[in-house]
Amino acid sequence: MSVRRILKDVLVDWKEFGYPGDLIKRQYKIPLNTKSITVLTGVRRCGKTYLMFQLMRELIESGVDESRIFYINFEDERITPQSEFLTELIPAIKETFNVSGKLYLFLDEIHNIPNWDKWLRRHELRDIKFIISGSTSELTPEEIPKSLGGRTETYVIHPLSFREFLKFQNVRVNKNLEFSERRYEILRLLKIYLEYGGFPEIVLLKDKRKKLMKLQEYFSAIIYRDIVKRRNVAQVAELEILLKLLADTTLFSASKMENLMKNFGYRISKATVLKYKAFAEKAFFIHQLSIFSRKIKDVLQYPRRIYFIDTGLRRAISRNWGRSFGNMLENLVYLFLLRNKKAFTNLAYWRSPGNLEVDLVIESNLRAQTLVQVCYDVADEKTKKREEKSLLKALKEFGLKQGYIITWDYEEKKTLNEKTILYIPFWKLALGIRQLSFD
Repeated sequence: MSVRRILKDVLVDWKEFGYPGDLIKRQYKIPLNTKSITVLTGVRRCGKTYLMFQLMRELIESGVDESRIFYINFEDERITPQSEFLTELIPAIKETFNVSGKLYLFLDEIHNIPNWDKWLRRHELRDIKFIISGSTSELTPEEIPKSLGGRTETYVIHPLSFREFLKFQNVRVNKNLEFSERRYEILRLLKIYLEYGGFPEIVLLKDKRKKLMKLQEYFSAIIYRDIVKRRNVAQVAELEILLKLLADTTLFSASKMENLMKNFGYRISKATVLKYKAFAEKAFFIHQLSIFSRKIKDVLQYPRRIYFIDTGLRRAISRNWGRSFGNMLENLVYLFLLRNKKAFTNLAYWRSPGNLEVDLVIESNLRAQTLVQVCYDVADEKTKKREEKSLLKALKEFGLKQGYIITWDYEEKKTLNEKTILYIPFWKLALGIRQLSFD
């Protein structure tokens, strides 16, 4: 069957079935009245396709004729990685649907097709609005092909925030929530969010066993589609074990990971460990933080903190779940800050010469702007004093007057050594009841 014939079949199927009618609106505001190519990128299954459907509905509601909107998923099993599937796309649309005027093309996972960037560059001046997506960091502004430099507007899509999670659970958030008994229901749902994460499909599943099974399927899909297949990885077992070990890792050292894997019987070099970790980052599977320092040597030498794109995904492959609620809450706080990164330029962690640590340093123009500790349970007085001691030390070093300790459900304002420490429950931070200052 010819490429054009396959494209016609795929397009007709889409037109016949259309987008789902039960869309739950995400929080993203994405204008489509620009000439730039709109890029949606993020981890697999985070909701990029459904966000495309949301944008289609918004176009129709704004008066755009539905006949001028087209969607194609380049992971459709009928489509092979051949550049002809792009070359023939617009002729197939014109020939099949006899449409004229401006077109809106939603191209899902377009990076699977060779020379996709050159094809877009060649067609960008035509009366076509392109909205493309992909599960790779190569679509971010830092890595997008040079041929498209300055011609794209990129939106990194994440799994659901806690506020979106509540919306998917039909839970309304109001201003008086912190004073009502509904807060206990919010805490119950936050525990579920912590354990199973924010992937939309997972959130809508009711059975907890099915949630875990589906998350493990996601893990396999990310490994094999976005890493093994895309990066031609030969040591698949080693890659899988490495990522599972990272789920129980707070501070990452390539040398220590190499030795740990050797203890499990896997022969893998330090260079390969670093390469596989980089592949996982490019698939949005993990993130890493460097130490805060103005010395490049320190930034390169010190271990990196590891965070996962979703706590449910992390839980699904962790061997130490149940002993790591503190790490999981810290991961949630990191993801919350990542979604709000427009307010600052970078995130890091801090460590003193005496090994006192602050979990998250919010930077702006190479300056420590805000300090955030994360402590799941501050009921133990020794734990509380340890967290305060580290935070006070860092506040003094950076010349800051105020710092934060994010907790599960403990709130307090303290003044120690002329410094203010604000204890804030994560759920209040996530729902906008309390805010961090980025001054």
